[in-house]
Amino acid sequence: MKILAMDTSFPRGGVALLDGERLVLQSPFEGAEGHVSLLPRTLDRLLAEAGWELKRLDRIGVTLGPGSFSGVRIALGVAKGISLACGVPVAGFSTLEVVAGAAPESEWVAAILDARRGEVYAALYEHVHGQASQLRMAPGVWDPAEWVAELARWQARSGEPVGLTGDGLGVYRSLFQPLLAAGRCHLVESAFWPLDVVRLGRMTAGRPADSLGPVAALEPLYVRRADAKEPSGGGSIAS
Repeated sequence: MKILAMDTSFPRGGVALLDGERLVLQSPFEGAEGHVSLLPRTLDRLLAEAGWELKRLDRIGVTLGPGSFSGVRIALGVAKGISLACGVPVAGFSTLEVVAGAAPESEWVAAILDARRGEVYAALYEHVHGQASQLRMAPGVWDPAEWVAELARWQARSGEPVGLTGDGLGVYRSLFQPLLAAGRCHLVESAFWPLDVVRLGRMTAGRPADSLGPVAALEPLYVRRADAKEPSGGGSIAS
């Protein structure tokens, strides 16, 4: 199965080509030119090096956000264009789901990304062995202290330890320190960033075929409006 994975949600983007779960080629990109020109150039180069054609792809995996308001639309737009031209199905994933997917050893995983403006994007997932991750808190934008408090309340009810991952930990580590010190949370990886586009490709390969809906239905996942600060508290953790 020939897989193309693309991410442009944050300043550093990436492209990966996989044969099933086996990595063939990958390349990150960032620079002043912007993703709108860097993504097509990087994609063309990798396809040429691999000797692949767009029409021979079996699936495309793309991130939907949250992330840069304009950035998330670039990879999705390219994916939609390829799909419509070549008939390739597209699987869309939240950036938080991909980040959480890098922590397979933890049953409960919270992904926390720096959203700037003193906020974080966050979501909580349950990893079930042999199955796709189950969303337990929808992606939202939060005041970091309020999200830590919400996580603590959920743990008080459930008693479940939670693995933490994402670049938001590097920015707001002190807020999570009480939960870490008490053993209620633990770090599940040491390299929090950038988003793993290879992981995105493997998640795409594992997505059931009957879950790949019409590409026109895929839309960017915005958890706040562009250039407008939403009220803190993006959602609540399900019991």
